[in-house]
Amino acid sequence: MKKTKNIIKAFGASVGLLLMTACLFASCSSDEDFYYQDDARVRLVGDYLWAAGTDSISFSFVSFGEDVTQQEMTVDAQIMGDVQNRDRVVNLVVDAAKTTADANIYSFPNTVTIPSGKDKATFTVVLKRVASLQMKEARLCIKVAESADFKVGVNEENHVTFIWNDLLTKPKNWASLESFFGAYSNTKYRLMLTNANDVGEFSTDIMSWALLNSLKIRFQNIVNDYNAAHPGNPLTDENGLLVTFE
Repeated sequence: MKKTKNIIKAFGASVGLLLMTACLFASCSSDEDFYYQDDARVRLVGDYLWAAGTDSISFSFVSFGEDVTQQEMTVDAQIMGDVQNRDRVVNLVVDAAKTTADANIYSFPNTVTIPSGKDKATFTVVLKRVASLQMKEARLCIKVAESADFKVGVNEENHVTFIWNDLLTKPKNWASLESFFGAYSNTKYRLMLTNANDVGEFSTDIMSWALLNSLKIRFQNIVNDYNAAHPGNPLTDENGLLVTFE
């Protein structure tokens, strides 16, 4: 019986050694599998604040005052592969098939330089505010084009899309707001959004009567000031009706 136990122990030790060796081999194999050995490539990554981990970035000018005429967005051009001890250039182009925006309402660099010893470079895309954005959204798709230093990255990340607008939609809860602000119009609502100190939503559920009434008075004062500065040409909405909060 003692001999049998010793055989079992020896067998168990051998199995353990084999398993340990197999694990080590698998680990080495896994490291080699995930080590990037392809041509140097580039992928585009949008600012997480706006992109939220997707390949598209959405933005609206609706809640910004008329003095805000453009918005800057940052994008990282990140390398796939090793860093190099020299500057390298990334080429960027518009994907015409996926772009609806006119060329005069955006801007971005055609080339981006990734500095020596770095694995990425950040560039800026400027989205411009124009009247047509109040009628329909604009779309811009920027993609990587092959350069002397880089090939195009994986399909899912070789581009980044910007979608922006200045569109207003009537809030679904306007019926509960009408006793404070009167009949709805896009002109009135835009005035409210741009003069409410970053209030993104008007609601009788989360805002007190005192706050809503205070905002009503503020908005009417703004209308009064506008009318005083434009005698004979008072503020009217898209329907030709006077804008009033009284």
